[in-house]
Amino acid sequence: MRFNAILFLLLSVNLGFSQNTFSYLGTIILSNNTPISFSLELQEDNGIVNGYSITNVNTPDETKSEISGLYFKKDKSFQLQETQILQTKSEAALNTFCYISMNLSFDGKFGTKHLEGAFTGNFLDSIECASGKVILMERSKLEKKIEKIKTKVEKKYNEKYQDTSLVKRTEILKDGDDFTINWESNKLSLFIWDANMEDGDKIELTINGNIILDDFETTNKRKKIKYKLAEGENIIEIKATNLGTSPPNTSRIELVDNKTKYPVITQLELAKTAIIKIIK
Repeated sequence: MRFNAILFLLLSVNLGFSQNTFSYLGTIILSNNTPISFSLELQEDNGIVNGYSITNVNTPDETKSEISGLYFKKDKSFQLQETQILQTKSEAALNTFCYISMNLSFDGKFGTKHLEGAFTGNFLDSIECASGKVILMERSKLEKKIEKIKTKVEKKYNEKYQDTSLVKRTEILKDGDDFTINWESNKLSLFIWDANMEDGDKIELTINGNIILDDFETTNKRKKIKYKLAEGENIIEIKATNLGTSPPNTSRIELVDNKTKYPVITQLELAKTAIIKIIK
């Protein structure tokens, strides 16, 4: 399960042709109040539940995980656990994924279609990596509201990236790697963030020998940097100054040149550096 901070999505319950088949869409809210889109597809047979979850729905980190657990008919509650990764779009190492366990029950405040409960997340070595709550609600009552939210988000995104139309292939840079880009404009827009779980990763970002970010802790919030480029070669150096609680030091970087975006992922050991060369 990859954590990346996005829109608070709401739930769908779809019984379909069988009362034992359930489909939910909603959100995970981390202990720091960061929402993560989340969905469940479940089948229940005599109290035994199997299915799958999807986290970071419709994002570059979308991850599908196998779910198993129990359904208690008496109090209409679920005990569920992610057991393995079935599919992921994320390029992060599998040992950095966080598997969650949930206790969910219907909340009368929002009617019998509302599910809510607590969750904890653990790495494969059982070390806790996250905690918070899960909220799931019925789609049929909220479709209009979801569509309004979606329209607002798309409008905001289009305004922010109205000059960007082409996305290049993602480059993965490890210790000592470098990547060269031929640049068109005189300016650089650079975004850097931690698209996975916030674990205390810190970096030093240098452009043409000037320290732009010093011992900067990457989070799920994108940090934007604007820089006027020099003629010829411009050197961007990303150095790991802290590995956090889940090595290696991993950052997502996006470089924007007029109508082109260059996505980059860095995976660095302590004190190691990756270099991006921009030729203007």
